[in-house]
Amino acid sequence: MARAPLPRVIGVLAVRPVLILLLGVGLLAANLSLLHANALVVLVDLAALGVVALAMHAEGRRLRDLFGPFRWADLAWGVLLLVILVVGFLASNFAANLLVYGGAPPVSTDAPPSVPLWVGLVAVLIAPLSIALSEEAVYRGYAQPRLEHRLGRLGALVAVAIVFGIQHIGFALTSGLDIAAKVLTTFFAGLILGALWLWMRRLMPLVLAHWGLDLLLLGLPTLALAVL
Repeated sequence: MARAPLPRVIGVLAVRPVLILLLGVGLLAANLSLLHANALVVLVDLAALGVVALAMHAEGRRLRDLFGPFRWADLAWGVLLLVILVVGFLASNFAANLLVYGGAPPVSTDAPPSVPLWVGLVAVLIAPLSIALSEEAVYRGYAQPRLEHRLGRLGALVAVAIVFGIQHIGFALTSGLDIAAKVLTTFFAGLILGALWLWMRRLMPLVLAHWGLDLLLLGLPTLALAVL
């Protein structure tokens, strides 16, 4: 693997946090629920994949080289990693809420936000896959191995997890405590994802597991809100 210039790696890492923050601010400015981001994030995913493709092209390689050839064993590994991710994400969420709220977050007494059906459908049919492909390409496929040359394995793991956590600020702009809980949850989850990549050194099983996680914890809940 070629040593990528640090500004290029930083640029790839910055694209998702910046675009998601702009998306969240734009939704609030339009007086729309942040749940719309669960569908509109697909646009961010496409932009981020485009940036990674350009970065790979600068190395004389292709975007699909990050994912490697598909193997049927990836399905079995994906299921195993999904179980690990679900348990790890729930533990991350529990730890973050304990640190931020001192326990369970306060229960909102407001009525559930109105979610259009198209948001629910996109959130369940398209977004889980586009998020998995984009986030794994940006963070574990591209940035983490290239930062290892400069920061070492542990340093790269932590650095990427920090940016992964910061990325989620745009999804939780309703309050400072919500932002803190979201960032901590996804930082811890980012550590788990990065550690799984170090273990596997293959991206496809992690993409499959990430798709399953977002389908269960993002897509299906958003669709449920849209149809209720």
